[in-house]
Amino acid sequence: MNGMKKHLLRATALVGLLTAVLAWAVYRYFDRFVPLQASDEGAQIDRLLRLEFVLIAFFFALVVGFTLYAVFAFRSRPDEPGEGAPIHGWTPLELGWTIIPLLIVVWLGWKGYQDYIRIRPFSFAPREGLLVQVEAFQFGWSFRYPQYQVTSSTLVLPVDTKVRFEIRSRDVIHSFWVPEFRVKEDAVPGRVTYTFITPKRTGEFTVRCAELCGAGHAFMRAPVQVVTQEEFQTWVQQQMAQNLSPEEKGYRLVKQFCLSCHSLDGTRKVGPTFQGIFGRETALQDGSTVVVDEAYIRESVRNPQAKIVAGFPPAMPPFPEDRLSDEDLDAIIAFLKAFTEGTFQIPEE
Repeated sequence: MNGMKKHLLRATALVGLLTAVLAWAVYRYFDRFVPLQASDEGAQIDRLLRLEFVLIAFFFALVVGFTLYAVFAFRSRPDEPGEGAPIHGWTPLELGWTIIPLLIVVWLGWKGYQDYIRIRPFSFAPREGLLVQVEAFQFGWSFRYPQYQVTSSTLVLPVDTKVRFEIRSRDVIHSFWVPEFRVKEDAVPGRVTYTFITPKRTGEFTVRCAELCGAGHAFMRAPVQVVTQEEFQTWVQQQMAQNLSPEEKGYRLVKQFCLSCHSLDGTRKVGPTFQGIFGRETALQDGSTVVVDEAYIRESVRNPQAKIVAGFPPAMPPFPEDRLSDEDLDAIIAFLKAFTEGTFQIPEE
């Protein structure tokens, strides 16, 4: 019996040592293996994730520690004939390794629920923060600030301000995700989902779609800028005061809705490039050709499946008038025409 206690103490010491080393490694190197943490909500999520990693380290050490000790302490030696004594189990141990993990899982679930309630409160007054309406579509993002009547293809947020995101999808399921904020939320057709983020660090990040949504999924990104309160107000005033020419407005619409699938520099993407596109004769999948003029552009926006360009998948969704008005289409056509003729230069940003 004394021999068994000695083995148990040694194995327990080995497990404790392994757990301490692994737990230290979790807290020492955690930040090196996850994206930069840039929101208050992300801090709560990271705390829970660290705790889970420490528990995983303990159970890993428990299994590996006892296994390694048993391999070396109870290995068969050449002068030991026959097999060892049969062991049929120990009921208290079997109950322990069933009940204790169950209690830990329930406790982690409760901790996770508490963090969820803190991250997603049941009420939100826009006057106390900022409301941003997010629209996802194949394959891009649009961000509207209803308090200022501003729409942008870049998500601009003031630091240290709670933001409520109302998220919609115009076609298929997408997922709104900024890794540095940690929080993720699906965009579901026919529903409005929401999430909350309080940026705590200024800088530039990227919105990514975390749900496989079609051929252009990998390109479905949008820039995020977290700025100071003063810089945010300046940006809002600039957006509200802009008096754009049709070509400038068309460029902004193309940038907002089209550049996730098309390029302006000849690069091949999901759809054909816009470089030199206006007035060009283009081959179609059915073997015919078409001139890219105003009528073709309008038809391609309203009913993109009518004429599919050869060599490209039929991935573009239609843009009805409630999404792109006829005036918006006029501006896009003006931009494409001016861009092809070289009379419009892409502004430096």
